[in-house]
Amino acid sequence: MNEKTKRFMREQIDELVNGLKNHFGLPVYEDEIAEDEEAALSEYNCFVFETGEFRTTNDIKKVTQDIYVYYYSENRDDVDEQTIDIISVVSSIKGVNFVNTIKERLQEKDTDRYVDRVTLVFRRVIPIECQV
Repeated sequence: MNEKTKRFMREQIDELVNGLKNHFGLPVYEDEIAEDEEAALSEYNCFVFETGEFRTTNDIKKVTQDIYVYYYSENRDDVDEQTIDIISVVSSIKGVNFVNTIKERLQEKDTDRYVDRVTLVFRRVIPIECQV
């Protein structure tokens, strides 16, 4: 059931991962950075993405789902410029639209080390083949 929809959803995520990797040359992680992978990072310059809950729409044959892309940037002064490029890359995926960003400056515990984190929120529209 819904095989075409599932394939479309996988393709959207593949495009997201490949688009970010190819355009920025940075690692992309799903849900979180594993401890061993985090230990291997000399600087926090990477992406993490996760998907949110499903929501109904006015069209009973479609649902939406938020996709959160976290851009971690350390020792760079072009965070805003990079954010614009991230919006362009991810928004080019069929069925994915930009919603908003949240910009934060995080301090590593008990250090003078700071990392910028931009949370980019996108919303994807997912067609449902069979209404439940």
